[in-house]
Amino acid sequence: MFFGKIECMKNINPKTPTQANYRILDLIQQMVAVAAKGTALGLCDLVSAMLSGYFIESGGAVTPAIEAFLQREVKDEKEREARTRRGAKALTYGSYNMKELMDKLRCIVEEEGQWQPTVIQEYRIAAVDFTAYRRAAVKKLEAKAYVADADKAVSAVPMGMIASIGQVKEQRIALLKNVVMADLRVNDGSGHKKQLYKQVARELAEDELSVWDAGFGLVEAVAANIRRCLIRLSKNVTFGKTAGQIPERTSIKGPEPTQYKAEIVRPLARTHGDKTLPATAADEIYTRIDEIGREIEIHVWHKLYFLERQLKKVTDLPKKKKLRHTPIKVMAIYDPDYDDPLLLGTPLLDLTPESASKVYVARWPIEGLPQTGKYILSGGGGTHYVHHPTAMQRLPLLSLIFGSLLKYAAATLPPFRTGFWDRAAKPTYGRLLRHLKKVGIQLSGQLFKKRSVTAHLPVGYEAISLAKP
Repeated sequence: MFFGKIECMKNINPKTPTQANYRILDLIQQMVAVAAKGTALGLCDLVSAMLSGYFIESGGAVTPAIEAFLQREVKDEKEREARTRRGAKALTYGSYNMKELMDKLRCIVEEEGQWQPTVIQEYRIAAVDFTAYRRAAVKKLEAKAYVADADKAVSAVPMGMIASIGQVKEQRIALLKNVVMADLRVNDGSGHKKQLYKQVARELAEDELSVWDAGFGLVEAVAANIRRCLIRLSKNVTFGKTAGQIPERTSIKGPEPTQYKAEIVRPLARTHGDKTLPATAADEIYTRIDEIGREIEIHVWHKLYFLERQLKKVTDLPKKKKLRHTPIKVMAIYDPDYDDPLLLGTPLLDLTPESASKVYVARWPIEGLPQTGKYILSGGGGTHYVHHPTAMQRLPLLSLIFGSLLKYAAATLPPFRTGFWDRAAKPTYGRLLRHLKKVGIQLSGQLFKKRSVTAHLPVGYEAISLAKP
């Protein structure tokens, strides 16, 4: 009987490429073509290694992953070493724009015509969310983000995502529109959110409705001039029944009242110590039957207003005055499958209760973008071993962009069975990634390295420019 160590078997004899491999390579080549000539080839090798599963094997290390990918077809060791370095250098020092990559992805998808945007009440859905790639051992990294499994804020690379929601056949797919990166030199979570609010306000189209999860503020969104938004509210939120008014003076003594006050509306009941604070009766109770026959009850408050304590952080007095008189529609959705109701708020008063419940559910595909990106980057968790500030931002962002591409490609291709037990195979990115690892993505035949003359340049220590004391 053998009790020795069992090592993971690597596929050193790649199988015959299939149509899926050529399609993935063609999509990668179209994407990286927005970069300069030499950088495009380096990015193609890096992304091919990522979508072939080699970053998972290396645990997020860039150079070992690219070298393992090239080892199949580049047998000359010196050539493979040089090409690996070019791929790694393209990540940090390559001249390319991430927004151009996202725009190219969107252009490719729209030209193929298989992705259709989700439209509810004549609004296209633009989901907004926040994610972070943890980096615990980088000393110069000041930015932090809350991580659920650690239950605290840890050093990380925070990113705010904006994505269009659509569907390919029966799968819902999110396409990245833009990503707002945080400044890694400071720990400023509120400042990063302000940048995200401003970016959404700038690029939200007239027929788009932005959907936000808990953790974002309705006051901040409306203050940033985002009129078409739907935001999940906290359970203990309260509003005013009318716009705030300064109460009349009741005594000749003391200063005049200056605090705006209004009658409190509490959408959900809550307990405060031993005391139970009841919920305020809704203006309307709407009941609908969903696709599988469940009865969903929606409590609606048609016009509520912000309270003064919610406007404390607004320093612009004309804007604060405008927000006091901005009506808000609030809806509490009671689903029989959940213990707690879902509380939503929007300044869009013509949004119907039925549409609101569908709109919020439609945002879920954006949750799959960091899930896919972190998996192809390191097998989950988003671990990556780069320390240059530019690379620390670019590598996670590349995993998000090409993770979105992988999910789209998987939805357009026939499903790949993982084994004889996979009787109901679905076209998922996990099955496609497993197939690509077995068969292997071919090296690009269209992209070439830049033939620059470098023989006259110094190498080694002579190439290092030392600062004069």
